[in-house]
Amino acid sequence: MASRVKEDEKNERIIRGLLKQQENRRCINCNSLGPQYVCTNFWTFVCTNCSGIHREFTHRVKSVSMAKFTSQEVVALQEGGNQHAKEIYFKEWDPQRNSAPNSRFSLKYPIFILYLY
Repeated sequence: MASRVKEDEKNERIIRGLLKQQENRRCINCNSLGPQYVCTNFWTFVCTNCSGIHREFTHRVKSVSMAKFTSQEVVALQEGGNQHAKEIYFKEWDPQRNSAPNSRFSLKYPIFILYLY
């Protein structure tokens, strides 16, 4: 039991450390500061509003502060994260032609968030 608690604490520390990395400080979908959820379908950090939209599309979303993460999930998140997702899903995004999404736009047009997936 004590080893499980230590593992949970270790996993939480790692995830909180990942949240402090520059690329994970903003929601992958709407660019708002301080995401507090993980979309496990894509292993990305998302904000509260975008987590709800992901759930509507039956994506699995976990709260960083409320959920427990397994060691396998932590490894997947370390290998994934927002920068890795941007390299995959935003690789053809042209910032000269299209502005990046923001939180006001994504609340008005939530389907845009998942267009890139």
